[in-house]
Amino acid sequence: MVSWGRAFKAAIVLLAFIIVWGLIGTIIMFSGIFTGLFRQVFNISDNPPYFTVNWAALGAGTILMIIGILIIMLGSWASIFKIFTELIVEEVRKTLPSATPVTPTQTTAPTCPKCGTPLMYVQQYQRWYCPTCREYQ
Repeated sequence: MVSWGRAFKAAIVLLAFIIVWGLIGTIIMFSGIFTGLFRQVFNISDNPPYFTVNWAALGAGTILMIIGILIIMLGSWASIFKIFTELIVEEVRKTLPSATPVTPTQTTAPTCPKCGTPLMYVQQYQRWYCPTCREYQ
């Protein structure tokens, strides 16, 4: 079970990641807003046409705002998945017993069922070998 200390530590790290993604996305969103403002998206003049729209600036500003929002959302969700996955993996590793390879513990070597010669254990292949028959058992 996850301790309260570990849970709060994960929550603080998550909050820090969300703040960072929020700042990055907000900077990109404001660059989209300023692109629209400084490029004079809407032009009002005394001569016809009285009102014109700079569609390129409006489109670029809108695209930057959408990218900023996506960065905030996707970055936050990715941080949530990353931190909770790491927390779960740590807990699973604590609860699972460590796997140790099984090695034969016999004091006397078994004999070959074909010829009766004592078998040799080959650690590399983790199998018994008969030198007379030249076969693994």
